[in-house]
Amino acid sequence: MPPRRQGGTAAAGDETAAVQPTIDYGERFKYPVLALGISVVATPLEWPFAPAVVGIVLARAAFPLWKRTLAYLKRTGRPNADLLDSLWVLVHGATGEALAPALAICLTETARVLRDLTAITGERRKPDRVPNRQYWIERKGRRRLVLAKDLQAGDQVILGPGDRVPGDGVVVGGDGLIDEHDLLGGARLVPRGVSDEVYAASLLTQGRLVVEMRRLGAETRMAQLAETIEERSWKETRIGNYMEEIGNRAVLPAIGASALVFAATANLSRAMAPLQLDFAQGIGISAPVPVLASLHHAARNRILIRSGHALEQLAKVDAVVFDKTGTLTERGVEVGALETSLSSVSEAELLYWAASASRYVLLPFSAALVSHAETRGVALTASDPLDYSDSGVLAKVDGAEIIVGTFQFLASRGIPVDAGYHRRHDGVILNRSIRYVVRDREVLGAIFFSNALRRESAVTIETLRRMGITCYLLTGDTSKSANAVAYQLGIRPGCTFAEASPEHKVEVLRRLRRKHEAVAYVGDGINDAPAMSRADVAVSFQQATDLARETADVVLLDDGLQGLCYGIETAREAMRLVHRNIVAVTAANIAVVAGGIFFDLSTVGAVVVNNGASLLACLNGMRPLYSGERRDPEIERTTLRDDEGLLGIPWRKRGRAGVDGILGGHSGHAGLA
Repeated sequence: MPPRRQGGTAAAGDETAAVQPTIDYGERFKYPVLALGISVVATPLEWPFAPAVVGIVLARAAFPLWKRTLAYLKRTGRPNADLLDSLWVLVHGATGEALAPALAICLTETARVLRDLTAITGERRKPDRVPNRQYWIERKGRRRLVLAKDLQAGDQVILGPGDRVPGDGVVVGGDGLIDEHDLLGGARLVPRGVSDEVYAASLLTQGRLVVEMRRLGAETRMAQLAETIEERSWKETRIGNYMEEIGNRAVLPAIGASALVFAATANLSRAMAPLQLDFAQGIGISAPVPVLASLHHAARNRILIRSGHALEQLAKVDAVVFDKTGTLTERGVEVGALETSLSSVSEAELLYWAASASRYVLLPFSAALVSHAETRGVALTASDPLDYSDSGVLAKVDGAEIIVGTFQFLASRGIPVDAGYHRRHDGVILNRSIRYVVRDREVLGAIFFSNALRRESAVTIETLRRMGITCYLLTGDTSKSANAVAYQLGIRPGCTFAEASPEHKVEVLRRLRRKHEAVAYVGDGINDAPAMSRADVAVSFQQATDLARETADVVLLDDGLQGLCYGIETAREAMRLVHRNIVAVTAANIAVVAGGIFFDLSTVGAVVVNNGASLLACLNGMRPLYSGERRDPEIERTTLRDDEGLLGIPWRKRGRAGVDGILGGHSGHAGLA
């Protein structure tokens, strides 16, 4: 068991100081090597007691194999490839031929150790998945922003949608839905309100909670569960065996073929040849190695791929769907123009209502809005949000209900907005987004803000296109803003979808998956999580919201998009190695069986060819461990097309109905020059 961290309080998500699993070489090789050594030395001397000693040691060396075989039969009621190996060793041992079985056991165990070494190496260097993020807390009557590692028992932590609970505690304010799947497995959405307990690693998916911390760090329920998880996780790091089912189905026919050969030739050596048709065993050992090695290599190069299945799916990706804000653009937000819709409301007053409502919301636009207000010298009122998401915030400020949100956020609450103003404003065309400010259901004005394109967005889109991957842009932002980004990055008009709600994004993903072999979705917000869960591969960033990051199959640990291209190429190379290993092991098995039946191939020769092929395949699969460091393409430009001509494009003639085009079954895409 990994030791618990001393000191009581620890950072939520910090890397646990754990004793990593190791391999006991003495225990695993003691009897196989002893059996091989005695069979080599004692058998030629023809000592009277040599056969008995060799048989006893060989039986002890084969005991783990026989134990696995019986356990599988008992658990499933069906034979697997281990049964062929068990019978082969048993028959040869019973006839006094111990050298070949001992050699086979040694080579098989060597291959298994190589596989386990690869798994352990990857586990030792796996980066921390959850960053030490900041939380708003109440401590001794004062509100402050602190890192998770600095939390103390008794602190009251304020949580919003997408936040991960940093420790075990009791709800002292608010209500919401908590996702406890990490603790209990499956879909576990449970309502939580005042006096209810919540646990570390749970996710708040809806509502708002104030939680008083009771247990932190190693004392939490999650940390105690993690001890057993850490102990067994390395053993479960195995890719599904591609040909295991085929190999298991071949067991009984192989035994039948062995009986027929013996009946036809009366030659026991030839009759044993079909029992070496255990390609499922060889592939089961050699196929996981390149996957495990590639997972480690990717993590070493700042790309966390959570499982072998995710690696397989990543290798198949032929379409990537990008969210816009925070994905293709920077998370940092710059507040631009403020426009009031009422003559009685000044810009300073508009900023006061909006920034006061957003004061304690830890989202990019809200943080930028508060910073902008403070820079302009606007004194704010502290007010707790009643509800918030990536799309907007609802709060009570000085007794008034204030909403700061997108067109969709307001529409969902029955507040009308001038659609023409929303869609045709020049600020939107130039990649500026709009948040409307509403007081007691009356629109006071709008705030424009922008997100600069990521420096690596253009080169990433260009690299993916060269790799044969189609790029899509799917966003809840306006059509004009989405089209501006698509134009600058060279994403085709037919691949740009805007004004999509989370439900629309899920539907678009479903349609795109029919068209492509595998679709990856790249997002970082709370609203991206539903679409990410429907994609073949979900991709996010280390600094994304908790919900998006934990939904992701692939986490870009350096928060750069170029890691996606490298991750896909790493996955493709891993699958190429897997397929080569499958071909090599299968060919060796067929050659051994055919050679034994038709050419009376010696048992030692058969072992060398068969098990040697598995061993060489394992060594071949370890190549990613020795690959060089990741090298990304140089960023020569931040856009593929200049934005000088954006305002001159005839948008009205080339307009689109947002995401409704694909959902309604017609083209409806915005056209761009």
